[in-house]
Amino acid sequence: MFAFPVPEMVETNGIRLAVHRAGPSPDRAKAVVLLLHGFPDLAFTWRHQVPVLAGAGYCVLAPDLRGFGRSDKPQDRSAYGMEILARDLTGLLDHYQVPRAFVIGHDWGALINWSLPFYCPDRLHGIANLNIPFLPRGSIAPIALFEAAFGKQMYIVRFQEEGPCEAIFEQDMARTMAFFFRKPKIHDGAGDGGGAFSVPDLDLVSWLQGPSDKWPGDDFLPERELAVYVEAFREGGMTAPLHYYRNMDANWRDMERFQPKGKTVLVDIPVLMITADKDGVCPPHLADGKDVFFTDYRRVDIKDCGHWTQQEKPDEVNAILLEWLG
Repeated sequence: MFAFPVPEMVETNGIRLAVHRAGPSPDRAKAVVLLLHGFPDLAFTWRHQVPVLAGAGYCVLAPDLRGFGRSDKPQDRSAYGMEILARDLTGLLDHYQVPRAFVIGHDWGALINWSLPFYCPDRLHGIANLNIPFLPRGSIAPIALFEAAFGKQMYIVRFQEEGPCEAIFEQDMARTMAFFFRKPKIHDGAGDGGGAFSVPDLDLVSWLQGPSDKWPGDDFLPERELAVYVEAFREGGMTAPLHYYRNMDANWRDMERFQPKGKTVLVDIPVLMITADKDGVCPPHLADGKDVFFTDYRRVDIKDCGHWTQQEKPDEVNAILLEWLG
């Protein structure tokens, strides 16, 4: 059985990141593949991809992003802006003397990855993202947009205030992780919407506090794997991970220099978008029409899959990634 690599502690951008490395050394590999996880997640989310990519001849780097797992966790919310996160990654590549890499992201890792062609285009061979599509900068700040569309109870809106959500999540971390890591119930091709991220009005916090037998979807992680998440977040807490959401408006303001109003951006690197048809928070239609922003864009839709695509459908994801990487 594959053992997830013990992390190497890498100093970058004033912090230390725990980086799980596998495969040939960067100078002997076909290419370097950098894997970015989301929320509430860890590099461990890529445990099904790491051995396959490494076995195919790629040097794989899977960090716990700042604020997560064994990586440093600055407590100031301003330490989690998108440009800072991008600098973490370029510094990581510098540490391993990697000029360019393929970068693959899921959830918040995808959001970071979509920003990299603007912050560090010269460090990319190409980018691939799961579930969250490219979201061009809109005319309204995201938090105001979410509140107008879904109300004050929408999880991203609730996350903006420091303290209350942390207290709820940290009260029983085993219950919290069991709530988040769920997949849709599939009945003859029909699904219930995709687990935690599909609850009505996206009021995740209230649903977490409700009876567990009413939670949508089914649990899917073996107890030993769920325990990895419980231990990591019990030790590290939720404040730093939630700071990612607390920078969404600041990121929106900063992105104006790359995507000024009325200007269509065009990204000139290979791009792969993988959607999941039962993802309640990021349904596939959100990726419709995004090819106009890229010169080399491929999209693959995975069926009967919820939000945790790389964990729910690892064989399909691995085959898609290997074909795209070439």
